[in-house]
Amino acid sequence: MTTVRTVHLQVTFAGQVLIDVIEARGEIAADSGWPTCTILVPSRPIHDSGIHIGEPIGEENDLVVVAGAGNNVARFTGRCRTFRPTAFPQAVEIRSMGTLAYAAEWAPHEEILFEDIFPDGATDQEIVAHALNQVPQLGGGFTAAGLDGRGVVLGDGVGTIANPVGGVPDAFNWEPGVSAWQRVQEIDRATLYRTYQRMNGTIARVKMIGHPNDTEDFILGPEDILEGATGGRSTEKTRNCVRVEGFDMGLGDGPALGLALSSNSFQGSAATPENRYVEKFASDLIENGYDPDGGLIGAPGLNAQDIAEEIILDVNKEFVEASVPSWRDDTHGPGLTCLLDMLDRLAIGEPMWVAKYGWEVGENGWIVTYGLTGGGLSQTYTPPEV
Repeated sequence: MTTVRTVHLQVTFAGQVLIDVIEARGEIAADSGWPTCTILVPSRPIHDSGIHIGEPIGEENDLVVVAGAGNNVARFTGRCRTFRPTAFPQAVEIRSMGTLAYAAEWAPHEEILFEDIFPDGATDQEIVAHALNQVPQLGGGFTAAGLDGRGVVLGDGVGTIANPVGGVPDAFNWEPGVSAWQRVQEIDRATLYRTYQRMNGTIARVKMIGHPNDTEDFILGPEDILEGATGGRSTEKTRNCVRVEGFDMGLGDGPALGLALSSNSFQGSAATPENRYVEKFASDLIENGYDPDGGLIGAPGLNAQDIAEEIILDVNKEFVEASVPSWRDDTHGPGLTCLLDMLDRLAIGEPMWVAKYGWEVGENGWIVTYGLTGGGLSQTYTPPEV
């Protein structure tokens, strides 16, 4: 018996539904920050009503794609940024991005001093919210309560025994010309979080170390997977030691330090110095940790030792990756955990973290592609909203 699937595709551009879409494809990835979408149409769309009737629809207009093969939901919400004509076939690509992309284009024209904005310090969520609120196209209204994060107060400038004068590291100040997205990424990197935009246009942060979850959100097996699936297992990036360097107070003791030691079957134990394969991580936003003599600095803020102990979970492992095309039509996205049950074909039969989710509607019907990463110890956390 032949099963026929009905594929749905509706593109709304500048408030009007396009009636002649050839194909559409999109992608959302935690690493890249915002979703992207490309629509292929025979010619550039024209306003069909209003004061601009008969004129071409321009860039910077809203674009929404609802698509699926039964689970017909919004797959993309953003704005058109580029029109790109193609010769074969003769058509026009409408390239769009999530509005978070504007954060990579806006930057302050003069330095913003951290202590002027946050005289008592701020959590990572508050700093990220402040950066996003500066970008006009994002509309403001971001709060710490709406973002996940560590919740540790950073940059409060309180003096310590090691640094009785106190003061906030210059790294907390927002330099002119540094985009809001760079600012967010600096905070994300130091705190081991990722800020990204969901398919529906909302902005979220997820923890980026220690994935996947110990409980899968869904399973992909041989019956779900299309031709072209690939996987890989590698130890090229495996490390059994992590050294974290934080802020150097300039008192001659060097930066705040954190050192995490572990072991594996081929590098041995990092407890023996000669066996250490070191991953170095540095950020001046990390204010606390140990001095070179092993004494705790006792400063507030991020602790270099805590960061090192989290990073070691993500580097002392066999790195597992997979790219998996599928016919399935689910509401999935970055941050979920997939049990990839493909031991016989891809040599992978374990939980994997969804790092990237792509979809397309065209001559081949509905196809999605999962970008999965894994290896190491699973963690326990609440999966993010998709």
